[in-house]
Amino acid sequence: MSSEAPLISSSVMGPLGVTHLPRLWLKILLYACDRLPEGYRRGNGGFDEVLFTNLGIDGDAFVNYIVTQKPDYQALEAWVRAHATKLTAEAIAAHNAQILGAPMLEERAVARRAELGISDTSFTNAVKLNDLDDWSGAHARLVGRA
Repeated sequence: MSSEAPLISSSVMGPLGVTHLPRLWLKILLYACDRLPEGYRRGNGGFDEVLFTNLGIDGDAFVNYIVTQKPDYQALEAWVRAHATKLTAEAIAAHNAQILGAPMLEERAVARRAELGISDTSFTNAVKLNDLDDWSGAHARLVGRA
């Protein structure tokens, strides 16, 4: 089966207003359908872990729900509303600011910029670097360079 990069940015949010939640849902759904490319986190570490911690979500239960039920996005948001223990307007706002402003770890940023041909060392935003990486990978797969 072919792999598909999760082309939803971590900056995207659904009706609940939580950044990274749509991307996390898609990554785990792609994994559940055996279509997530190798190397993508799916519920552990990185922004995935940040989201779980910030909103009080049991990561294992979240992943298990998506893998076993394969919900659409609206159903996933309903599950989050029912299970997140820190789902307040303040927690969501702080979470969104953390995700949108996060720099990539320097070692990863250096490598990512090199892979993408970006010479500007001040370009460190993790969401933007991840987006460019996803788009580059999708382009390579679409035009037969992967």
